[in-house]
Amino acid sequence: MDHFEMVEKLRTKANVSYEEAKAALEASDWDILDALVLLENEGKVNGEMKAEYTTQEKAETRSAGAAGEAKASFSDGLGKLWAWIKKLFNLGNTNQFIIRRHEEELIAMPITVMAILMIVFWPFSLIVLFVGLFLGARYSFRGPNINSSVNDVMDKAQNKAASVVEIHVEKNGENKVE
Repeated sequence: MDHFEMVEKLRTKANVSYEEAKAALEASDWDILDALVLLENEGKVNGEMKAEYTTQEKAETRSAGAAGEAKASFSDGLGKLWAWIKKLFNLGNTNQFIIRRHEEELIAMPITVMAILMIVFWPFSLIVLFVGLFLGARYSFRGPNINSSVNDVMDKAQNKAASVVEIHVEKNGENKVE
């Protein structure tokens, strides 16, 4: 490490001016630890000091620090991911997906269960929900975290499906599907 780097390091560690750091290093024969002790004894150390003192070269501490930071950032990322997953499951289990027909509640299931069914049996689930619209099923969500605008949009879609059924029945002269 050259003299300039040593002065800069001491200056940042002790929170002193460039001139004070250089003078302390020259007086201590360019030993950073001795210069820091000298500055402390003179009462020139300003503010909080960082509690990191080393005689290792800068490249060694940087590579060790980078590996530690990478491990910490990866584990922090995993921790955040796990917290997000727990929050998502909590939301899914406190709110429900409701299926009604003729104002009678047929099924009330946690949104988590519905999402798993939609993922695992996605083609079948979509067909059943779509056909259910035309057979008079009404879908809604219920729970503390449900915004009423979600159910409003679902009502519009369900009303549109009901009007399509009515038009089809009128054109074909068939009895209405019950």
